[in-house]
Amino acid sequence: MALSDDTLIIPGVGFIYDAPTGTAKPANPTSPASPWNDNGHTSTDGLSITFEISKTVRRTWRARAGVRVSVDEISLKLGWTALQFDNSNLAHYFGGGDISSPGTFGVVKNPAPVERALWIRLVDGSKEIDFHVAKAAIGPAGEMGANPEDFAAMPLEAEVLDHAAAAHLMSLLAPNLGTPAGG
Repeated sequence: MALSDDTLIIPGVGFIYDAPTGTAKPANPTSPASPWNDNGHTSTDGLSITFEISKTVRRTWRARAGVRVSVDEISLKLGWTALQFDNSNLAHYFGGGDISSPGTFGVVKNPAPVERALWIRLVDGSKEIDFHVAKAAIGPAGEMGANPEDFAAMPLEAEVLDHAAAAHLMSLLAPNLGTPAGG
């Protein structure tokens, strides 16, 4: 690919949405409608993406340096820090919750990661790149922070999982990606 300034993104604004597992990318990517849920304010730390591949070098008696590499497992994780203390973000952090009483969020005794689809937008003026994940297990990614000099914060991590009906673990969407138009 040739050098292109149009492919550079400084994500000045970001949006994170979740929906039931398996939900397709939204028809209107800039304003997702139901069942997509806006996760609200997040920290200016933005989004972290970790992709790891665990591999094994296959050696033979004659080729000690190896003749083949096999992939044992992959791990794809997305991380962000939620700032809004609402039922959705608290459920993501605490692995579910009891919201049966008005004005109360109860941390459950048997938490489990919350499985959801994700739609994430990284916006740089008129440019953006979007991420779609059909299935991810969302949970805490460290200590909840509360100090008088900044917003209280819940670090979250989404472990991307395989969804049988999805073609990919994650899709990245932008005009410059994939097969060129007309090509």
